[in-house]
Amino acid sequence: MNTSLALVAAKALPALSGSSITYNPEKNVFLTLGYTSAAGNTYYKAIRLSDRLAVYYHLGEGYVHTFLNGITLFAWNGQKANIISQKFWGGSNWRCFSEQFAKEQSIIMLKDFLAGQAKAMGSVIADSQLLDFSRAMIEETQQKMLR
Repeated sequence: MNTSLALVAAKALPALSGSSITYNPEKNVFLTLGYTSAAGNTYYKAIRLSDRLAVYYHLGEGYVHTFLNGITLFAWNGQKANIISQKFWGGSNWRCFSEQFAKEQSIIMLKDFLAGQAKAMGSVIADSQLLDFSRAMIEETQQKMLR
């Protein structure tokens, strides 16, 4: 790759360029390069993708626990990813990381977003349908899609 193309690619695709992203096939997750705080905790993001969503887990590694600081959901608008929902924990409200808890929170966040969108469009959709659809969408991000 020539130097000009490498610079364009690094600027146009910063999230997936360089060595700041690694893939963990065992967990089927992309991991960002972490940073370590003065307190000795390391913070990073775990990212899962589908053709419609990106789910970012904001994680921290402490001495004893891996903790979940927050979740951000992104949806593709055809050109870029837009934040559609965020939830953060912290301070005295921190959470030990649990894959099941993070998944359930992501499902609820997506369901709430879709309920708001349906209401804005004048549609009435049963909560059970929204929940089932949201669960399927989040589970899609957890399926191995690399070829």
